[in-house]
This record gives sequence, structure tokens and C-alpha cells, in this order.
Amino acid sequence: MRRAMSVERAAIMVMRARAVVGARARGRATVRASGTAESAPERAFVQPPTAPTDEQWKNMTILVDKPQKYTSFDVVARVRRLSKAHGVKKVGHCGTLDPMATGLLILCVGKATKSVEEYTGMDKCYTGTIKLGEGTPSQDADEAVNEREPWEHVTDDDLREGARRLTGHIKQLPPMYSAIKVDGKRLYKSAREGVEVERKHRDVEIHSFDVERDAEDAQSVHFSVHVSKGTYVRTLAYDLCKSLGTTGHLTALRRIKIGAEFDVKDAWTIEQLATACGEDPSTFQRRERTKKTIHTDHVPIDQQEVTKD
Repeated sequence: MRRAMSVERAAIMVMRARAVVGARARGRATVRASGTAESAPERAFVQPPTAPTDEQWKNMTILVDKPQKYTSFDVVARVRRLSKAHGVKKVGHCGTLDPMATGLLILCVGKATKSVEEYTGMDKCYTGTIKLGEGTPSQDADEAVNEREPWEHVTDDDLREGARRLTGHIKQLPPMYSAIKVDGKRLYKSAREGVEVERKHRDVEIHSFDVERDAEDAQSVHFSVHVSKGTYVRTLAYDLCKSLGTTGHLTALRRIKIGAEFDVKDAWTIEQLATACGEDPSTFQRRERTKKTIHTDHVPIDQQEVTKD
């Protein structure tokens, strides 16, 4: 009898233990599903002109219109200066823009930095300008022209047909002036040393690619493009020129949209955000750098995107 009762008690204890484990597992799943602990504030999406509140700084996504010559790190550093006044040090961006480029950066602040990868895989839209007949090592205006080829033979129809051929799923060779690692070394470092490194082509998708020659300057071609993650727009422009029997480089590039909903029209300028937060915008101006430009696009998130003191 006693033995039967002991077996029954043991069974009850096992059932209770299983119930506790199940409840704990369900609790963890609930936290994972919500993306935050119960006490954490909801993630806020803050648009101009109203400054973020103390609570919003703890878990916030904002859009910033990056100025020309600023690196994406420059923008992160200035936003972090503001966030630190609210006790928040973590700030990260969700996709680099080269210093020459302007336009949309998505920044995650505080707990929202855990969600960076939600944005990095989104399609992107750009506008820009290509200069025909003049090439640079970086395929944009951050490096001096080192290649010249005739361009006068390129007609408007040639440009449109060339852009059409580069629309859809294509293979793209990453430029030497990029932060991709080959055998543990960044490509741009090899490029600075004058070393050409063998690279692998990547699969990217060009959803649309529209071109139009400038009405007054026949050597300049304006474009708008909608591309998948991982596309180098300066390489796309260079490949267009090469396919038409000439060379070229970007003289302007602006990111205007990320995904279906994030538009540069809804973005803060650095000065606008500083003023809204009660700071003097002049103290946020970028200092001129003496070292050469580094193209830092496509550095992995754990090395670049999320930064903190």
C-alpha cells in the first residue's frame, strides 16, 4: 500500500515539474514573440518635427537624411551624442551609404538595435547621375579620374536598351573599393596597395532601371533604380557604361527609399534632430578628414552596424 502511494506521489511530482517547465517555456516564447520584456517600452517610430521622449529613446527607430561627405558612422555618432543624454548608448544603422552619397539611413536606438536585421534585407531605391567617358578606381567621385574613353557614340536609345539588359536577375562583380573580405583582408585595403584580388560574382536583382540623358550636358545621365539587398549601384552604373563601349562613374547618388514604407521624405536632417532636442546644430557639423575615403558598404552587422561606447 505504502509502495503504491509512493509511486502515485512520484507521478504527481513529475507532472508538476513538467507543468512548471512548460509554463517557463511558454513565458520565454512570449518574450521572444514580443521582442522585449514586459517592462520594456514599445518600439517607437519617431518622425520630425517632434523630439523623441525619454521613453522613446530607449527603444526607437528613426530615419535620417545623410548629408554628403558624412560617413554612416558620422551620423551614428551624432545621434548617439543625443541618445546618451537620455541614458542610451546603443545606436546602429541598417545599411551603409558611401560618403559621396546622400539620403536615407534607418537608425535603431536602444533595444531596437536588436531588430537591425529586420531592415537590412529590404529592397532599396536610388536616384543618381553617371558621367560617361570618365572612369575612377572606386567607380564614383570619391577617387580621381584615371580612365578616359570616347562616349559620343552612345545614343539615348543605347542608354535605355543597356539599362533594360541590366534589369532582372543579374550577376554582379563586387568592386575592389568595398569592405568585402577576401582571405581575411578588406578589398579596399588591397585596392589602396594597387593589388587586384579575384572576387566571386554575386546574384542580385534589379527591379527597375530608368535612365535619361541630361538636357544640357550630354555626358551626364540621370537614373532611378530599384534594387535588391547587396547591389552596388556604382558598379551597376559602371557596367552600363562598359556595355555601351565606354566607361563612366557616379557623380551623384541619393537613396530615397528602403522597403515599401520608409521614405527619405519622412527623415530627419541632423540639424533638425539636434534643434528638436535642444542642441546647437553647429556643434554637430562634420570635421574635415585628412585621410582617404574608405568605402565601408556591406561590412557585417556585428562589426559595423551597431556601435556603442
